[in-house]
Amino acid sequence: METRRRATARVIPVPANIAQMQTERRSSVKISVVIPAYNAARFLPRCLKSVFAQTLKPDEVIVVDDGSTDNTAGFAAALGARVISRRNGGPSAAKNTGIQSASSEWIALLDADDMWVPDKLERQAACVRPETVLVYTGRRIFDDNSVREGQPAIDANSARKMLRYANPIPNSSVLVSREAVTQAGGFREDLHYGEDWEMWFRLQRLGQFEVVADPLTDYYVYPNSLSANPEKMIEGLNRFIDTTLLADLRGFHRWAWRHRIRAVQLCSAGLIARDNRLNSEVQYMLQSLRAWPSPFWEPGRFAMFAVSVRNRFRRHERAL
Repeated sequence: METRRRATARVIPVPANIAQMQTERRSSVKISVVIPAYNAARFLPRCLKSVFAQTLKPDEVIVVDDGSTDNTAGFAAALGARVISRRNGGPSAAKNTGIQSASSEWIALLDADDMWVPDKLERQAACVRPETVLVYTGRRIFDDNSVREGQPAIDANSARKMLRYANPIPNSSVLVSREAVTQAGGFREDLHYGEDWEMWFRLQRLGQFEVVADPLTDYYVYPNSLSANPEKMIEGLNRFIDTTLLADLRGFHRWAWRHRIRAVQLCSAGLIARDNRLNSEVQYMLQSLRAWPSPFWEPGRFAMFAVSVRNRFRRHERAL
């Protein structure tokens, strides 16, 4: 049996001038936190607690009350946030309202039901360079019972390539340049699903993406959330697949990528249906294989389809 030597860690001190430069870079990044909120009163205490606990304090915290009926605005104000109230217009309109009202150069987006670990903003600010337009992190998925899993972020080059057919950048993990978002024309207000994916795809042409791979963002999943609705997911994709994801492609490449994108997203819809025990699980998985039947593109779809079929048989057996 091989005997492994115990490694002895050697701490290499950071030179004083480099440490000072890192500190100055972080302190020079001014951040406004923008939290779109619709009937989010029950989530705001833990959400805002995580914001105010940041080791790098934001310059302002803005909660955009998007026409709530549960006193979201009152809760947010009592917890110390600046509140902007507007008629209900959806997540894109709420984000645009907050970004337009923000005073800082950098915007940290946060969904009202999500949270951050304490050093999230500090570690992101340390990554900002003159050419940076967006910094994202990994995430932890949690529900009402516990943390389900941690998902480290993929590297920036891979993320930019993946944006063609999927969104690997969680909205609540993003620190984004306000100038870049404005230059891109803001979030599309006709989108109520996938608006973040559509924006990241356009932003990649304006500058560099940076990443903190560690899961510093806590992403909340629950049955009635918008992200738990596979039908809305596909409906949202249909609104921007041609105008954004395929806009730079022609001929066969455009045709092929349309089918590949739909194959991946239909599979994702099937997984959402599975997590929420919806009868449409097998239907979405089958549509994914029909959209792009080749086993050489995202081959895991075939195994997922087999699991979906098994799940249906098991539910049928239990019903007998």
